[in-house]
Amino acid sequence: MVQIRQLPQMIEMTIKQYKRHIREHGGGNNKYGAKKTYCKAKHLHDSGKEATRCDQLNLLRKGGIITCLKQQPRFVLLKGFWYRHDKIRPICYFADFSYKEEGVLVIEDVKGRLTDVYKMKKKMLLDKIKNRKKCKFIET
Repeated sequence: MVQIRQLPQMIEMTIKQYKRHIREHGGGNNKYGAKKTYCKAKHLHDSGKEATRCDQLNLLRKGGIITCLKQQPRFVLLKGFWYRHDKIRPICYFADFSYKEEGVLVIEDVKGRLTDVYKMKKKMLLDKIKNRKKCKFIET
């Protein structure tokens, strides 16, 4: 005799109900324990630590200490190219913030856990900016 397992009961809901459910119960856990958090400027960040740093940088910007504050700036590490008939996508590094301080471009990443992919992309970024005197990279 073959036993047939029953599937769990399906729940039907509208998109609006689904979005409210995700907002109230979370959309799943980050594997490193970080929780998406809003800063005072109402930007959504990947962690509370990043949101706090955004608040600090916004205060520095308002005080005139830093300028040109950007969130999630993109840096192309390797341009896209064609290999035979396949389009190979570019490799990009998305920092958490970039800004200018005393004329120097600062690329900043707020880190909790250092993944292997992050370490590799960081090395590629450092190679790109190594000869620029008015550019530096920091981790907070």
